[in-house]
Amino acid sequence: MVLWLRGGRLDWRPGWAAWLLAIGLILWSPSVPAPLSVERLQEEDEAAGAEDMVLRLELEGYTLSESEYMLQKEDDIYYPLGQLARHLELALDVDPLEGEVSGWILEQDREVSFDTASGMGEIDEDPLILDEADWIQEHDDLYFREAAIQEFLPVDFDYRPRSAEVHIRAREDMPVLRRLEREARWAQLRDDAPGEEGEEWLPREELPPRALTRPAWSLSLDQRLNEERSSTSADLAGAGDLLWHDSEWRLLANDDDYIRRFDGTLGQQVGHPALERYELGRVNPPRYDLLRRGSSGMGVTVTNRPEGVARTTFTDQSIEIEVPQGWDVELYRDDDLVDFAQDVETDRHEFDDIDARSGTNHYTIELYGPHGERETITRTIEIGPGLLPPGTVHYSLDATREGKSIYEDDPQDDYDQSAAGRVDVGVTESLSVGADIHYLDPEEDDYSAHGEVAGADAAFSAFGVWGRLRGAWESGNGRAWQLALDRGLGPIDLSYEYTHVAGLATDEIRERVSGDLRHKHELHLAGSVGGLRTRLRYEHQESAGGDSIWQRLRTRENIRLNGLMLRHSLTVSREDYEDIIASGNVRTRWGRHREGRINLGLNYDLAPDAELNNANAEYSQNLNEDWRGSARLRGSFNDRPHSLRLGLSRITREYWRFSGRGEVDSEGSWQVSVGLDVGGLPHPDGGWVPDPEAGRGYDRGAVMANIHQDGEPVEGVEVCAERACGATDADGEAWVARLEPHEPVNVEVDVGSIDNPFVQPASRGVSFVPRPGRVLPVDFELHVTGEIDGVVERRRGVEAPVEASGFELEALDTETGELISTARSAYDGLYILDQLPPGDYLVQASEGQAERLGAPQEATAQQVTVEGDGDLVSNMDMTIHDGGEIIQLASPAHPVEQISFDYDAEHELREHLAHVIERLGAEQVEGGLEALVEEVRMLNGELADGTRVVVPTDRAPLDEVAHWEHQRELQIEGE
Repeated sequence: MVLWLRGGRLDWRPGWAAWLLAIGLILWSPSVPAPLSVERLQEEDEAAGAEDMVLRLELEGYTLSESEYMLQKEDDIYYPLGQLARHLELALDVDPLEGEVSGWILEQDREVSFDTASGMGEIDEDPLILDEADWIQEHDDLYFREAAIQEFLPVDFDYRPRSAEVHIRAREDMPVLRRLEREARWAQLRDDAPGEEGEEWLPREELPPRALTRPAWSLSLDQRLNEERSSTSADLAGAGDLLWHDSEWRLLANDDDYIRRFDGTLGQQVGHPALERYELGRVNPPRYDLLRRGSSGMGVTVTNRPEGVARTTFTDQSIEIEVPQGWDVELYRDDDLVDFAQDVETDRHEFDDIDARSGTNHYTIELYGPHGERETITRTIEIGPGLLPPGTVHYSLDATREGKSIYEDDPQDDYDQSAAGRVDVGVTESLSVGADIHYLDPEEDDYSAHGEVAGADAAFSAFGVWGRLRGAWESGNGRAWQLALDRGLGPIDLSYEYTHVAGLATDEIRERVSGDLRHKHELHLAGSVGGLRTRLRYEHQESAGGDSIWQRLRTRENIRLNGLMLRHSLTVSREDYEDIIASGNVRTRWGRHREGRINLGLNYDLAPDAELNNANAEYSQNLNEDWRGSARLRGSFNDRPHSLRLGLSRITREYWRFSGRGEVDSEGSWQVSVGLDVGGLPHPDGGWVPDPEAGRGYDRGAVMANIHQDGEPVEGVEVCAERACGATDADGEAWVARLEPHEPVNVEVDVGSIDNPFVQPASRGVSFVPRPGRVLPVDFELHVTGEIDGVVERRRGVEAPVEASGFELEALDTETGELISTARSAYDGLYILDQLPPGDYLVQASEGQAERLGAPQEATAQQVTVEGDGDLVSNMDMTIHDGGEIIQLASPAHPVEQISFDYDAEHELREHLAHVIERLGAEQVEGGLEALVEEVRMLNGELADGTRVVVPTDRAPLDEVAHWEHQRELQIEGE
């Protein structure tokens, strides 16, 4: 025991004898724990009603600590001020023994002081007064509850008990957050971004292709009735394996044509550098600037280009999606509205002429049903210059009949046919080149180019400018050139594109002027300032003779302010010397989707005449957890009728979806429609089960998890694959659908959804690559977990051991080598490795800790077995002697076979061995010290001064030695 005397000396004054007597009584009494002992702390905590907590700490998505100690008293969480200040890199000094806080926050003139003795202090010259219940004074830190600690720290806390996490959000700009963001960017540059290249993948579970599998399917039925007629339409789609390939098919039918159209696709994700993927059937060929738009149709595509590699095109892109008839669609790029379509009349919609910047473009497609239904689709397009690593070669081959289906009730007379091949080569880190050749065979009366057409281009990056130069030539001597440049200027992106055409005429070259296009200039400016996002695009085109000019200016602005979203777009155009045409629209949105939302819209003309065209107002709100109602009123300021539409829909995406609406206008027209969506996923044991996504998951992958404990199914436990989760039913089955195909995902049990915190899955989970229409069955067995604890101590010679805090340990599964749990020893050297499923473990120092210790990691390993039923394995202690020369373990996994030291003739062998036993913290050796002395004499023979003595370690406590590097005399005297 160590007694701290704050004065630093003992003065001989009246009353000193009484103090000595009191101290003696304390030391003599066996029932009173020491002031800093574990027993005393436990008594104080129990008296205060405070319980220890170990939580994960996160700052705006960045992990600060995997395990941080906090206190809970009644319903309040008490946060450690000193430890949080260190995590947040704030200049606060906390003295827990004196109960004082001092320092400054973010700026040196924002000084902070506080004293628990008075409960008073100052923050930036403002007085601070706290109640005694606002803090708990411990030996290691001062713990403040949330409202009180926010007086010191400019952050907000979000405690999440189910996941044992605390999420912190900064209220002010903090240097630590800027540092973490910089490190994340640097990691991304090193291709080591967390969650991407650096993501930890669980053991792979294969989902091999089959000759034939039961398909996942989706069925949508729609019935419409108006004053003239009624109509019925059906959309049946499916996906699964066919002939060891991915297959997707779709059939459209109605009461007029019966089977109107049938499409299908076979594909295979090979994943080899020489062949990434091939498809045949209804395919989407790539687009080529100046030559081909890349519309879908019947054909075949082959490529070794991985998904996500920058495309060989400039700023204009197209995205084709499937949209239920009558739905509205919005296209966003990085939360900026790019385009939209209302009341889509076909089952496919293409967003054409999409602007894209250099680098990664994240697109979000929001689909809105007529009665409040909502779907979200994401797309990512990488745009030029499409630089490849030096020496990398990518190719693509395709042949298509554009717009052609496998079966059509009313086919066209002729379809455009095309075939193309392209090669891209990385030359240097800042230069890539490519070339492509095409065969175009359009309709005979089409003026577009046909025959053999070739293209070549070079992509480059220099001085912060991304660029690409492309040329195209046809057999009839027509040619065209295109130059695109892009430069980022802080929050602003500036791009310029120039096209020169000399006789080449293709669908891809838009001819808006009267006569052949000769020159085209396009300037694009986009960026954001605060909550305002804006885009400005100017186009200028001239005909070959220079006598025709066409110009267009487009602007789009988005403003987000609290719950308000305002979107405005304006288009101004002029052809030759005719009147200017200008029109635009304004759309606003208030409120949240579930609580109630108001949408307002207005369309107007500015030129040649300024007038309002129409306006609409719509309100929608959830009626309960399952149903949503909506009402829309549209008014016209011209000859078009006014209309009123009411709708009701089932918003829950569980197994089936229903929608109904009625609409009437001022001219007496009316229409009523109802829709029903259902779907099925193939059950691994046979048959189908209802698709939990109501038919929207047929063309994606899915997981069916079975969760049991002691052979009995467990209900209400969630299984997650990335962000998608599903809960088990009474049979212990959980379904997770709509998983992106061909992209690996981890499948894990959400331990926060298990009621008993000591129950954990036997394994973390698996990873797999989803396939369209396929279901992966996974079994999870839950066990009552156990704990392993022990104390880490440091010892110098034969001095009393000292607790080692902050020592990092880990538990590895001895069978798989998987890291199961980590821990850090507390102030008293105690470590706890918890939530361990039954099994055999190696408990050892972390790699970094062993490196700092200067000892092999296996020298710190202990073999521990955790039995079932929440077994607690205690006293797995570790003692580190003389800075790591000797390591002593309670149950070493790799004990040394012998130890050695130099013999000192001034002391008998018995003294040497007794000294070794004393250093190991034991009073006697197993079997007696005299027996050990005789065994060592027989093993080593006659001993002289300096002789190396070898001692076997087959008896306690010598069998606890896992590491021995002592290479000198024992220094028995003066140790």
